[in-house]
Amino acid sequence: MRVRQNIFISALTLGLFAWAMVEMYDAFTQFANVVKSSTQTFMIEINLIPLVAFIIIGGILSYISCSKKQNKFWSKSLLLPPELEETDEREKQITSLACRASYISMWYSFPIVTALLVLYPFIIDQVPYYPILLFLLLPLTQMISYLVSWKKNY
Repeated sequence: MRVRQNIFISALTLGLFAWAMVEMYDAFTQFANVVKSSTQTFMIEINLIPLVAFIIIGGILSYISCSKKQNKFWSKSLLLPPELEETDEREKQITSLACRASYISMWYSFPIVTALLVLYPFIIDQVPYYPILLFLLLPLTQMISYLVSWKKNY
């Protein structure tokens, strides 16, 4: 099992998704300003590079992931993370311990992320997309704790 490679691919996809969501947040903020001002003419500028990069790279990585899996149903192979593909009992036990560690890490990361949201009113002008970044730290925390636990128990 190539856990490190799978985690890297998942983190890369998550990073591309974060970049796309930050750009979409900017576009929707512009749209909200247009609706509030109710002017006759308006212009909204959207950077589509992150969204297109996420769709293309994510699609390629999903296709590669689906073609490598033994599962015949594409929907199940797309929805199941590649880290959870075990081949024997030992890997199942290691995956079980890593999933437990990942679950426990969420009990610590949720209160921390919630506490960090208190800072949002102070930095709303500098980083308006701060909640998006904080929210996407949660799956990143899961991936990192899974990888560390998997490597420790392997």
